[in-house]
Amino acid sequence: MKKTVIINLVVLQLICLSAGLFAQPLTPKDYGLKEFTLNDPQLGLIRFYVDAQDLHQKKPLFIEVNGSGGLPLCLYIKGKGFGEVVNIFNAQLQAATKNRYHYLILGKPGTPFCDSISTDNDAKHYNKNALIAGYKFSKEYNQRLSLSWRINATKKVISYIIQRGMWDGSKIVAYGYSEGGQVVPSLAVDDKRVTHIISVVGSGLNQFYDSIVNWRIKAAKGEISQQQSQDSVDACFKQINDIYRHPNSTTLEYNGHSYKRWASFGQSAPFEKLRKLNIPIYMIVSTADDHSPIYGLDYVKLEFIRLGKTNLTYDPCVGCDHFLNINNNGKMNNHQDYIAKILKWLDQ
Repeated sequence: MKKTVIINLVVLQLICLSAGLFAQPLTPKDYGLKEFTLNDPQLGLIRFYVDAQDLHQKKPLFIEVNGSGGLPLCLYIKGKGFGEVVNIFNAQLQAATKNRYHYLILGKPGTPFCDSISTDNDAKHYNKNALIAGYKFSKEYNQRLSLSWRINATKKVISYIIQRGMWDGSKIVAYGYSEGGQVVPSLAVDDKRVTHIISVVGSGLNQFYDSIVNWRIKAAKGEISQQQSQDSVDACFKQINDIYRHPNSTTLEYNGHSYKRWASFGQSAPFEKLRKLNIPIYMIVSTADDHSPIYGLDYVKLEFIRLGKTNLTYDPCVGCDHFLNINNNGKMNNHQDYIAKILKWLDQ
C-alpha cells in the first residue's frame, strides 16, 4: 500500500453537528458499542469494542480488522463555530451484522476510542483530510504496531469472548479492509478457530512490490522516462533493503510508519498464507485501485486456479478505487451493495 494513513471513504461516517446544539457522539456507548480492555504482558493494553445488542446471547462472531494508521475510531474536529465527528470504522457493517453476529472491532495500541483535533478555521475553510492526515500517532502505537501485534491481540480477544460464553460455536468471521485485508490471512493460519475470512482491497504479493511496479507503469504510459523509472526503482530497493536490515526499528520511518511495521507486514506475501487455508475466502478487489493495485491480487486468483483450490470467491469491483467508489462522469458513486453480498456469501 502506498499511503501513510488511508481514510476509508467507504466506511468513513461523517456526522456534522453544530457545536452547542447537539450532544457530540464521542463514546463507544454513543455508537451502541461496549468497551472491553485486556492487559497483556507482551502486547500491553488491548482495547476492543463489541456491539452492545444481545451481549448475553450466544452468537457467531464477526470481527472487523480495519485499515492502517494509528487513528482513533472516533475523531472530533473542533473549529471556529463548528464541531464535526469523524468515525474511522464501518458503521454500516456494524449495523448489518449486529442482529445475527457479535460484531467486534479492536482499537490500535496506545490509541483511545476518541480524540480531538483543533483548527482555527471555520466550517467553510478548514481542510478535513489534511487535519486527519496530520494526526500524530501515539508513541506506543509506533513502538508496538506490527502484523504480529494485530494477530495476537485479535486472538486474545477471540479467546476472551469465547470464555465469556458469547460464541455459539459456529462461525468466526474475520473481515479485513486494506491493511486488515493483509492481517486476516495470517490470523486464520495462526488461529484455527477462524472459519471464514473476507479481504477487501488487501494485498496478494509483498506490499513493497506495488511501489516498484507503479514506477514501471509510469514509464510504460510515457509519464516519465525509462531512466527516471529505473532511478526510482533503485531508490525503492535501497529503502526496502534498509527496512529489512533494521526490522525492529521504531524510530526509523518510511511513508509515515515505523520500519518495524513495514518489515512485519513484509515478512511474507499474503498469498503464502492464503494458499495454506482451506476455509472459505471472499476477496473484494478494485480494478482502479492505486493503493492496493489489482495486479498483485489477480495473482492470488491465478495461483488458486493452478493449485486446484476452490475455496476462493474473487469479486472484482470494476472501475472502483481503494474506497470502493466508482468515478461516473466526474461523480463518485459508492459501491453500496458489497456488505449485502458478503452476508449472502456467508449464508451459502
